[in-house]
Amino acid sequence: MRIRGCALAVATVAVAFVSTPTAHADGSFDELARGAGRLDGADLAGVAWALSAACDQGDGMSQRLCRTVRDHRLTTLRAGTWLVDAEPGAFTISPWDPDAKAMLLNLTGCVACAKPVGGLYIVSAKAPPSWTGDVATAVGVHQAARSFPNQGAADRWRAQAATARGQFVIKLAAAQDGLAATDGHRVLAVDILGFRVWQPCDGAIVCASPKADALPAEPAACGQLVAEVAPETDPSAALPATLSPDDLKTVLKPVTAAARACFDDYGVPGKAKLVYTVSGAGTITAYEQTGDFVDTPTGRCIDKAAKAVTFPAVQKASFTFTYPINVQ
Repeated sequence: MRIRGCALAVATVAVAFVSTPTAHADGSFDELARGAGRLDGADLAGVAWALSAACDQGDGMSQRLCRTVRDHRLTTLRAGTWLVDAEPGAFTISPWDPDAKAMLLNLTGCVACAKPVGGLYIVSAKAPPSWTGDVATAVGVHQAARSFPNQGAADRWRAQAATARGQFVIKLAAAQDGLAATDGHRVLAVDILGFRVWQPCDGAIVCASPKADALPAEPAACGQLVAEVAPETDPSAALPATLSPDDLKTVLKPVTAAARACFDDYGVPGKAKLVYTVSGAGTITAYEQTGDFVDTPTGRCIDKAAKAVTFPAVQKASFTFTYPINVQ
């Protein structure tokens, strides 16, 4: 269901505004999105109106009707979760680094950073934005390195990913409905519950949290791109199909060592399980810790190391595994 802006003649607005109950049975972004109401550009203007309308114009009847519509929308906005598009430019890719043989992928929490909607810049509530003139820069939501064997492979993938689109599932930040003023700009801060970035040409997921399924391909979005960037040989053919238990143990040695250091710091013994979902490029797309250390200083200490590792690239599109940690 969508919100549209409400002009002073609110009597013309007679559309019910109801969000879909949130459902995430499998914990995926797709479930989050299905359980969220959809807000596009015009809808976001309606959100800005509901959050800022004074309803003090016109006669008494018009003002009462305006307040009724505004308050109903605010109640629904506060209770619901919402699917919104990331602003073009929120997802960026760095040049290929020949030393690291990788490019850095970065997603910022920008819904409206370059151009405010209804007078509001809409950004992640994780941290206040910074400013370059009247353009906001939101805090990073996701950052990861993507490895490539050579410059040519990196350039081909970068050309395909240049058209990538992003979406967030959000809710209004609790404090003052997320409204704030920073450096003379009006800001709407939202809590980002999940994100996905995908390539419309083939529907492939570039990054997501929680995990997300590929979307339907849009051949019209490919144009001449596929022919221009298709490699003569498939560089992934030389990659292993997936990682063996010994491979995973090698990659996660720093996490095991960090867990022992965390035990030395906090002195709390126990067991944990680290549940990873990793893309074929070797980036972590989903991570969760279960067991004795959840929401404890030891658990947060382990999480820091666990999220910092990167995995070798494989042919498999993605894989999920559980890694046990036992400290005493």
